[in-house]
Amino acid sequence: MKIAYFIITIAFLTSCKKNYSCDCFNPGGVFKTYEIKDTKKNATEKCKDYSKEYQTISFSETDCSIR
Repeated sequence: MKIAYFIITIAFLTSCKKNYSCDCFNPGGVFKTYEIKDTKKNATEKCKDYSKEYQTISFSETDCSIR
């Protein structure tokens, strides 16, 4: 029974929505920060989507990542 409570607790803690910062940067530094309140997995996906917005030119050195 203790194992079941442990597993439920772990599942709950890993699915919690938290605030994450998605920093978009280029060689000049960070130029835009997005605040995302979601699970880490979903926040990472949203941050990748923001990164795609800045990939409109070839060889772009702009990227976004979760901080």
